[in-house]
Amino acid sequence: MSLTAFLRTRYGRVPRSRAEITALQDRAFARFRSRIMPQSPFYRSHVDTALSALPQMHKARLMENFSSINTCGIDRDRAFDVALQAERSRDFSPMIGQVAVGLSTGTSGQRGLFLTTPKERRLWAAIMLGRFWPNLCQPQRVAFFMRADNALYRSLGNPMLRFEFFDLMRGVEAHLPALTSLAPTVLIAPAGVLTALACAQDAGALALAPQRVISIAEVLSSEDRDAVARAFNCKVDEVYQATEGVLAFTCHAGHLHLNETWLRIDRDVIDPKSGAFCPVIYDFTRESLPLLNYRLDDVLIPDDTPCPCGSACTRIARIEGREDDALWWSGPSGARMVPAETIRTVIARLETPVEDYRVVQEANHLTIWLQYAAPECEVELRGALAALAAQLDVALPSLSIRAGLPQETDPKRRRIKVLSRP
Repeated sequence: MSLTAFLRTRYGRVPRSRAEITALQDRAFARFRSRIMPQSPFYRSHVDTALSALPQMHKARLMENFSSINTCGIDRDRAFDVALQAERSRDFSPMIGQVAVGLSTGTSGQRGLFLTTPKERRLWAAIMLGRFWPNLCQPQRVAFFMRADNALYRSLGNPMLRFEFFDLMRGVEAHLPALTSLAPTVLIAPAGVLTALACAQDAGALALAPQRVISIAEVLSSEDRDAVARAFNCKVDEVYQATEGVLAFTCHAGHLHLNETWLRIDRDVIDPKSGAFCPVIYDFTRESLPLLNYRLDDVLIPDDTPCPCGSACTRIARIEGREDDALWWSGPSGARMVPAETIRTVIARLETPVEDYRVVQEANHLTIWLQYAAPECEVELRGALAALAAQLDVALPSLSIRAGLPQETDPKRRRIKVLSRP
């Protein structure tokens, strides 16, 4: 399976139509019904249930029913104990038998567990290597920045690939000497870490020449993508991966596509005007902890433009972030979603340079922090936001603008956050 997945991902023909994708998913789910669902105490009575009629899932319900949903007979409390001990000791090698256990807080702060069997780890590695290995004839050195290590990530290692985990709990600057020594050919990190490393590269504290740079775990803005690409003289790929699996990655043409050759992803549309939707996933490769009719609170903006790569897999214009963090401003017909990309664009177009920013909405009030902004920037920003509100036919919330950045405790950087809607 892993060799087939590697060859299929690297050299295989991409699906050219929705009918082809649907047929592929139907075959995969037929196998999943007969082989995997009977092994799950929760799902064995749903073997003949239509996909849309399966119990609706989200993180809280998955964790509540974790012991009966997983097919490995693993108790939820035991899994939490193993995962928490790994977090505290920073030793991520212990497993339950051959099953790796991981803990995720995500951007919501709610703890979640994920499991991976050796088969699942091999499949994940095959897909990732098939898509992103720079040159099969050359040994590679991978620098992987993440909050926690896991056997899943270690599955990338092989005789041709040296894999080094860089623990984000130690901070970025502490890793610069080791990163310089490794001289990675592949650099994988959250968007915020990539921008910090790009700044270090620009300042002369690093002199890296990676062949691949891959952004994970956080929303990658266009300005961050450009800054990282310039610093490392390398295009930036993106992998949209959550605890729930690899949901999307960039194609050879550089556009983000949903991973619909390996899982089905339906749309729960939350803003018909933009087509913004929250993904509802059915993963036919996740055998240890089935994820079926599972709704994420991430907001994706589709792009219906045909991709030069030829794939019919849904193309994504951008990932907005969490549903709870989409800005909503009052309009004549009620609250309307204001995409994060429009706010990013407004700030990027200011004549006064802004190094970084944070936007927090609380009901009908916005607080915006600007880093390294001149005093005249506030007047310019107020005018630009007023123009945006007029263009969208919505009312601009009351506005406070502050210098610097607020103290943050979130495990992932979130430039835009909504505490409450109007």
